[in-house]
Amino acid sequence: MENRSHVGNGVSLLDKLIDLDPSTTVDTQFPLSNQQVVKGLIRDVEALLNTRLSWVKVDNDLPELRQSLLTYGLPDFSSMPFSSKDGQQHLCRIVRETILEFEPRFKEVLVAIIEDKEQLDRILRLRINAVYELGKKHHELVLDSEVEPVSLGITVSESA
Repeated sequence: MENRSHVGNGVSLLDKLIDLDPSTTVDTQFPLSNQQVVKGLIRDVEALLNTRLSWVKVDNDLPELRQSLLTYGLPDFSSMPFSSKDGQQHLCRIVRETILEFEPRFKEVLVAIIEDKEQLDRILRLRINAVYELGKKHHELVLDSEVEPVSLGITVSESA
């Protein structure tokens, strides 16, 4: 795995660019609190999982393109058979690989199906267990996500 030490402060570029109070000329102080970092991680993971890959074919001779906007997001999984264990495990794999590829603040990621759904419930639930580094400490973050069956939109929230 690549060295990800450059992201140890937990602040994304988006966090640095967002100005929540444009009326003041004082910039936001960094580093952010752990709660602010978690909120930003949830926002960024949800945006990543709701973005679909471009249909543009990426040349394997250009490895930099594999981590570019051309390959940002999940592949189209609309025809994936979610009712089968194989389809569910495949979705878990691509979610995990996508998060590891595009969210450098996470050091470890595990994705699994949450099995506690009712028979008539068509929403697929995923649990994302991740470890991120803030300063010199590692923190565990457990996220619950739901895949909406019609639009395939994914909501992400911190697990209770």
